[in-house]
Amino acid sequence: MPVILIDANIEGHGAHIWMRMQTPGWRDLVVALDVTFREFLDVGLDRASPDDVVWRFCQTHGFYLLTSNRNEESPDSLEATLRREGTPASLPVITLPLPDRVYHSPAFLERVVEKLLDYMLYAENIRGAGRLYVP
Repeated sequence: MPVILIDANIEGHGAHIWMRMQTPGWRDLVVALDVTFREFLDVGLDRASPDDVVWRFCQTHGFYLLTSNRNEESPDSLEATLRREGTPASLPVITLPLPDRVYHSPAFLERVVEKLLDYMLYAENIRGAGRLYVP
């Protein structure tokens, strides 16, 4: 079962994406892939957890992290952690640039859902990618 962990900074965006995935056009594929979304609270992570802790948690539990975080401001930043600790077997981080667009552009939201499900459909091919983007 692919689990997509929604980063604390985009929980509302993640809920909006998940609602779109539950519509008739996508629901059958979501069920067939057995995709589920989780938030930090659901999995016992503190919302203030450092990026490196979140990344390691995802790797240990087999979760895909959906985030809008793209910075490399410190040694424990997500980008620095990906570069330092990522391997060919690591699950990628999925990044949503301009996350507020999911609220204002139905076409953008549709492309985000399509790309997320495409990644889950071909999950065996995305390991080691480091960072992937939606849409």
